[in-house]
Amino acid sequence: MNAYSVPGMPSQAHDIPAELFRWSPRIAGHLLTEMGIKISEIHDASEVSESCTDHKTSEYMADAAVLLKTQDGPWGVVVEVQRNDRLHDKQYTWPLYLATLRARHECPATLLVIAPQPAVARACAATIETGHPGYDLTPLVLRPEHVPVMTDPDAIAAEPAMGVLSAMFHAGPDDTLDAIVHAHDKIAEKDRAVARRYHDWVSALIPEAVRKSLEEKMKTESRWYSETAQAWIAEGKAQGIAEGEAVGEAKSVLLILEARGITVTDEQRQRVLTCTDLQQLETWVRRAATISSADELFN
Repeated sequence: MNAYSVPGMPSQAHDIPAELFRWSPRIAGHLLTEMGIKISEIHDASEVSESCTDHKTSEYMADAAVLLKTQDGPWGVVVEVQRNDRLHDKQYTWPLYLATLRARHECPATLLVIAPQPAVARACAATIETGHPGYDLTPLVLRPEHVPVMTDPDAIAAEPAMGVLSAMFHAGPDDTLDAIVHAHDKIAEKDRAVARRYHDWVSALIPEAVRKSLEEKMKTESRWYSETAQAWIAEGKAQGIAEGEAVGEAKSVLLILEARGITVTDEQRQRVLTCTDLQQLETWVRRAATISSADELFN
């Protein structure tokens, strides 16, 4: 974990690329255009449900889904992140994701696969034969040539999600690392929370050797890094302590009720366990010792 990491932020290399499309859905349109897909002028974009289940049967979830709002109408994009070559299930689920999104929004839909490892990318690009004549699926796999090499800090600050993708595919040369540091500072001038996210996500996606070089540059060249890193570490610790105390108080409420033989419904139990207000929880602890039914706890 690096100096900026805080509880709750995505930390796995699989999760963050998908999160980028929730953070900035429009980049899906930019990337598809770079890959040769002809889409009319995009006016807006939004994240939509990645669930591909309409009834309570098997749960099918894509990694992310985006709805582009173009001049000619909506265009769906299913985003899948693949970091290994275990693709047996994908030949069945990927066509399902695409068909479900297309049917749900009644619009064209495209499958975009993010596979940073070249061997995995080649495997992902293989055509999936569905069995129906003329209805096969060849996934679109994002490659380094589709992602711009961003070395202009202003451009990265204007579109940090694309900057994270650029770092994932191209970070290494000094000019890219310099751009990451200076872009971080420009973002921090406006929004330190966004700067924290940008830094954490770049750090999670670049190779270990490159990460160490970047951290050294951040320590010596960033105007914001040291000050804000320490503040965020303290913030994260304080948040963790408060959350721990709340969990302890909530369990005390339930244990007291259990020991006194008072029945608690699942809904009531969930209400207690999800409460983060320490003052309220302390009140419930006192009430739990004297009430005759769980309903009285919340009165």
